[in-house]
Amino acid sequence: MDAPTLSDDDGLAAPTRAERSSSVATDRHRPLLAFFIPDLSVGGAEQVAITIVNGLAERGYDIDLLLSRASGELRSELSERVSIVELPPSKTPAVGVAAHLPALVSYLHREKPAALFPHLEHPSIVCLTINRLLDTETPVIPTQHSAFGHEVEATPKDRIVEQVVPRLYPASDRIISVSEGVADSLVEQTPVDRDDVSVLHNPVDVERIRERASRPVDHEWVEDGDRDVVLFVGRHAGQKNLDSWVRAFERVVDRNPNARGIIAGKGQCRDDIAALVERRGLSDVVSLPGYVDNPYRYMAKADTFLLSSRYEGLPTVLIECLSVGCPVVSTDCPSGPREILADGEYGRLVPVGDVDGLADAVCDTLADPPDPDRLRSRADDFSPEPVFDEYERFLDEHVFAAGAGR
Repeated sequence: MDAPTLSDDDGLAAPTRAERSSSVATDRHRPLLAFFIPDLSVGGAEQVAITIVNGLAERGYDIDLLLSRASGELRSELSERVSIVELPPSKTPAVGVAAHLPALVSYLHREKPAALFPHLEHPSIVCLTINRLLDTETPVIPTQHSAFGHEVEATPKDRIVEQVVPRLYPASDRIISVSEGVADSLVEQTPVDRDDVSVLHNPVDVERIRERASRPVDHEWVEDGDRDVVLFVGRHAGQKNLDSWVRAFERVVDRNPNARGIIAGKGQCRDDIAALVERRGLSDVVSLPGYVDNPYRYMAKADTFLLSSRYEGLPTVLIECLSVGCPVVSTDCPSGPREILADGEYGRLVPVGDVDGLADAVCDTLADPPDPDRLRSRADDFSPEPVFDEYERFLDEHVFAAGAGR
């Protein structure tokens, strides 16, 4: 649907909810819930946010998704049941989402959502500034997607945010953490009280993933059953430690010349990874196809998925792999892999940076793969139905019951 846009001044020109047209009627009316994320570009947090707003809208909740830019590769996945509210563009790009503060205040006063759920730390501190300093009654409930304090490629803005989070997060009405490990990192490194953090796992639409995984893709190694494919899908960023991935795969192919590596995705480190692949003489056995619009087919046909991350939150990509029976090897990074893989029961865990250990685990998995049906069964634990049941219990307890007492 078309995105209502707040005015550049104070947002008063934006249409009210009553004035907006809705192309799909909900089954029952529920209080308005607002979610805020900068855009819908490819990323784990963005994919999770879309899945959450789509799922809650499907269950009859009135949902606004606030965006700095109503654009990105994932926009096509947004349900028509979700109303997009595009905030005015920043006249000072260096300020980022902080430039939206006046428009956000105007939106909250006008629409009065039952709660505001910012995703990612930059939007969260802007919303918490409103919560702490300005006259709004809307509860602010940030969602923390990754372990706090592990950023390895921080910009100056990121470093400011990392200093501000411990001061503002305690002002949250509640905090959602995507894993127990993420919750622990907040409690260990900020004044946040553990009793104020709720762990809600990311919902993963496993049935949709399985359906898409059946469609063919245009990649010779993926559709060639004679190769042992080792896969990565995700952002090419320092967090993912793809240098270790490449070096581990080099050891794998030395022991198994039939192995082929695929590093799918995009990001600021892509050129560096491509150069490393070339320097190590791996260009004939490692493919970098860039962004792929159906990664699930790659996962379904891969023989092993290798995650070499320095840190995570609850890496959805591991659940996606399990959902199609793809074996997983992962670093035991903070946090999420150990939680998803149940202490190594559903996939091998290796210390961060242990290149030889990663190579050994991949070779062992290729030689003796786990039962794919058992992996699929584990992924079902993260399917939307049980996760959204938990979300509804959370909303009843911490949003609607609390709002009645205000």
